[in-house]
Amino acid sequence: MKKQLSNMVFLFVVVILVGFVFSFGQDKVPAGQKVFVDNKCQMCHSVESAGLTSKNKKAVDLSNVGSTYKADFLNKWLTKNAKIKDNLHKIAFKGDDKDLNALSSWLESLTSKPVSKKEENTK
Repeated sequence: MKKQLSNMVFLFVVVILVGFVFSFGQDKVPAGQKVFVDNKCQMCHSVESAGLTSKNKKAVDLSNVGSTYKADFLNKWLTKNAKIKDNLHKIAFKGDDKDLNALSSWLESLTSKPVSKKEENTK
């Protein structure tokens, strides 16, 4: 009886440890990407490199935006305090500063263009 109980305890501990270790291996969504999705930025924008596509056919892909703009400028742009090509962003960001900074930092990190459908088919 004691052997069965010790085997069950051992099995329980192993299952808990495997679950604990496995939880660290999960890919976490960057905070800025979560802000992007939560604020419905996909209504007007895609980030193909992150697998985020917009249903809007005129959506602007931001996969490479970080190659052009830095986070401090993006903060201003998203809050309508800066212009791009003489235009303000259409909608002012409504979240708090923490979310704005997370979003801007994530957008700044986007520096790679997605693989086009044509390139995918040739691989």
